Amino acid sequence: MTTLIATANTFGLTGLASWFKKIQANLKQRAMIKRTIKELSRLSDRELNDMGLARGDIWAVAHGDESYKTRGVYANKNLGGWV
Repeated sequence: MTTLIATANTFGLTGLASWFKKIQANLKQRAMIKRTIKELSRLSDRELNDMGLARGDIWAVAHGDESYKTRGVYANKNLGGWV
């Protein structure tokens, strides 16, 4: 009796599998960004201001861009600089 063992690497499918994993991770990240934008957009301007944000900062916060933050302003270290 002969046993044939074929792995994904035998057929060059490791690249394809990693490509699908990257797509899945990208879709998961986009979903989180969309959810963050949606949740922050529901807040009032006053609530955003309490967090140190303006409505125009929502996109930057959701995408992890910290360039909008003001420098040299005291921020509560427990809040990670968001307030």
